[in-house]
Amino acid sequence: WPRVRGFERYFGLISGASSYYEIIENQPRKRQMALDDDPWSPPDSGFYMTDAFTDYAVEFLQSHTSNKPFLLYLAYTAPHWPLHALPEDIARYENHYGDGWDVLRQERYARMRTLGVIDENYALSPRPAALPAWQDQPNKGDWSLRMSVYAAMIDRMDQGIGRVLDQLRTMGKLDNTLVLFLSDNGGCAESVDGRRLHDPNTTVGERGSYLAYEEAWANASNTPFRLYKQWTHEGGIATPLVAHWPLGIDGPGRIVDEPGHVIDLLATIADISNATLPQTDGTSLLPILNTQKYDWPDRTLYWEHIGNRAIRQGNWKLVWDRNRAEWELYNLATDATELYDLALEAPQIASRLQRRWEAWADSIGVRMN
Repeated sequence: WPRVRGFERYFGLISGASSYYEIIENQPRKRQMALDDDPWSPPDSGFYMTDAFTDYAVEFLQSHTSNKPFLLYLAYTAPHWPLHALPEDIARYENHYGDGWDVLRQERYARMRTLGVIDENYALSPRPAALPAWQDQPNKGDWSLRMSVYAAMIDRMDQGIGRVLDQLRTMGKLDNTLVLFLSDNGGCAESVDGRRLHDPNTTVGERGSYLAYEEAWANASNTPFRLYKQWTHEGGIATPLVAHWPLGIDGPGRIVDEPGHVIDLLATIADISNATLPQTDGTSLLPILNTQKYDWPDRTLYWEHIGNRAIRQGNWKLVWDRNRAEWELYNLATDATELYDLALEAPQIASRLQRRWEAWADSIGVRMN
């Protein structure tokens, strides 16, 4: 549990995804919540998981009265399925998604280009052939509501983050606190409709429902990439990192396109706090944060998840889809959304990267089928 891994206080869900309203006793791999070292049960009514996470995050900050630096790790489950949101949040979005996923992808892509988040090397990937066009999708009302609930879940999380930032402001700590925000993966295409946990007499978002927004909306969430959570293509692993630190960031508002990894976060925190760590694979992001002129190392990054594999060296990326069972090679400098497989055109590069991935996998004990 977290308190035996260095944390002084803990509140949260020890296991994975759960109902946001209750802990369901009879579901497989029963979920468990804890407060510090003790099991914790939510009240019978008035409970919403995202708000509970926020409440305890604020409480923990309020209890920090020393002048010592602090670390708060706030890992919301939102917006992971099941789609559960409060009525007042759903109401803000219930008429937002009636034009469907195809229009939403086009609109988001255009907005991302206008804002400078992506450039011309990020071509919009096509809708997968197995997914229906919105105009051909039956039950449009149900599907648009699913996306509305998904957005409402994110809205409630955003409100919670605002409460945390307000608490830091009240403490006089906001300007000198590094706040890092990111998602753990790309959009999730999983379906949970067939689970016995779902009550068909409920509406999506309500207690008793147990639904997901599924592949078509995940494809919209992942604009402009293709594929999803579980894959090691960019649609599964490329997520933005937002950093806020008024007294530490030089040139706020910058968009930086250097490749980073979650392994860099610990190295960054240790660097900022002058802590000494054992040898780690991560690289501190501090040079990117506190100066606009920096030397970012040309390093090699590796991934493996449930049989999907990837290695990135510079702009070259070799990736393995367990369903296709063959390596694909992409030049991310010109093809950031992985549309043009160069494995046959550049076999020497593909072979070199494959050998490096296999050596890494062997060194850490990855089991390969």
